[in-house]
Parts: sequence; structure tokens; C-alpha cells
Amino acid sequence: MRQSVHNRISEPGGQYFRSAIIGVILTASAAPSPMRSSAITPVVPLRPVLANVGFASPENLVYDASHKVYLVSNMNGDPRARDANGFVSRVSADGKLLTLKWIDGSRLGTRLDAPKGLAIRGDTLAVADVGCVRLFSLQTGASLGVWKAPGVLLNDVAFSPDGALYVTDTGADSGKTDPNDRDAVFRFTVADHPTRVIAGTALSGPDGIVASDTGFTYSTFKSDLVEHVARSGARTTIATLPGAKVDGLRRLSDGSLVVTSWNAHSVFRIAPEGKMTVVASGINSPAGVTYDAAQHRLAITSMNGNSMYFVTLP
Repeated sequence: MRQSVHNRISEPGGQYFRSAIIGVILTASAAPSPMRSSAITPVVPLRPVLANVGFASPENLVYDASHKVYLVSNMNGDPRARDANGFVSRVSADGKLLTLKWIDGSRLGTRLDAPKGLAIRGDTLAVADVGCVRLFSLQTGASLGVWKAPGVLLNDVAFSPDGALYVTDTGADSGKTDPNDRDAVFRFTVADHPTRVIAGTALSGPDGIVASDTGFTYSTFKSDLVEHVARSGARTTIATLPGAKVDGLRRLSDGSLVVTSWNAHSVFRIAPEGKMTVVASGINSPAGVTYDAAQHRLAITSMNGNSMYFVTLP
């Protein structure tokens, strides 16, 4: 996230881990054989399904299968600015813009500053924003509350099977220091009580995230890696991509992962056994990615291109 725009959870009691504990948790386990790709085989060039419709730095998106729509977050400016001008768009399953500002951040009751990652659980839409996670009704778009978290550049959100909400913080830009702006992953189990699960520059800018019973997997915007953190705290490299600024991340129904890389201008699929393939290439700033299981299709946002793409998987 999002240097090209501006250079770019919780246990009861809500006590944060201290640095010494974090250091222990960050001990990485060596991957047995992380998948690496040294070259990109181009696929058929894509044309956006949506462009010039009013998107403003569309950072991420999620597919709402219950209503058969895509929800697209638009930062609309500086990813760190508390300017109340972000918004969430609503797009039909066949790629038609339904409502540009379905959730309008300029309204008092639905404030959004620079919305990024989105996740759905039941009737709740969670949206990562500047310094907080904002919750909205999936039915109406009405606000359901705000969960504050340390950090500034909160980036992506994911619900785990047990209902906990994980949030990535991509950390400070190069040369900047702020004790509350650091590479980290938080976990909420109750509102406003985030636990900092891991932290430190060794995380290389956590960006996209998916959670499971075994832990969580995240992409690294400041590197070219996809990594998994087990519940024990052991960190393992899942894949090394042929380009850095690794951003959007989703898990498909077969257990494979799809991930975007700005520097590779591509979207990759990582099979459960580790094989990595290119599913789309030639995309300017591929940021968010999501999956429509009914049509076996990915949707991808180009953040700098203010556009959206479809890719049908084989």
C-alpha cells in the first residue's frame, strides 16, 4: 500500500504485548522450500470492466455473495489523511456501477477517511481506515460502530473462523518514525481491545491478510513475499514473487491463494502445494483482489488507474 499515492485484535483486558514478547513471537521458522518465480509469462492483456466512472484510488474490494455485488473502497487522496472524503462503491456482479458513494465518508454518520481493506461476516462489513476499523451494515450501509487501534496505516482486515478480526498495519514510510506507526498485525476479539500479535520491520510492511484456524497469511508491500504466521508465532515464507509491493490477498475455495504485485504488474495464484502461476499481467498498480465463487472469477482494482478488471479462472 500505497507509496505511489503518497510515497507511500483483542484479548480480554486489552493489554498490548511489550517489545520483548514481540521479539520472541517474531522468530521466523525457515520455509522448507518457498515457491519462487523468476519470470512472468504474460497472459492475454486485459481491458478494464469499469473505468472513468468516478473511482478515486480504489484500494480494495470484496464480493458480497448474499447481494451479488462488489464493494469497492476508494481512498480518494492521501492514505494517511483524516479528511472524511473516502467512500465505498457498489458494483453489480456483471461489472456495472450501481452506486458510486454507497457509503459516503463525507457524511457525519458514515465517516470514512481513506478506506482500504474490507471483510464481511454475517451482516457486518468491516473496513480498515486511518487508525481504526469502521463497521457498517451490509444491508443498508449504516454505521455499526468504530474500533480504534494503534497505528495509522491500517490496511487490510480479515475475519478468522472463530470470529476474531485481524488487521494489518503497513507501517511508516521510509525515513519516518512514529511509535504508533509500525509494521504490525492486530487482533480484535471484542470492540476497541486490539492485541498487537506481531510487530517489527522484519514483517516488511504487512498488507493483505487472510485468516484461518492455523493462523494467518499476509502479503508484504515492502518486499516480494507472502508469509504465514502460525498460532505458535512461527513465521514461514509461502512464496517469493518476481516483484515487490505485494498487495491484495484472498483465499479461494480450493485453498489456493491469489495475490497482486505492483512491481510485477500481475496477479498470481499460489496452489496449496506451492505451485505459483500468473493469472493476469500488464495491470497498472494491481491493488485489491476478490473472488466470485459462483462465476469462478476474480475482480481486481487498479489503484492508480481508477479502474476494475475481471479475470475468469481456468
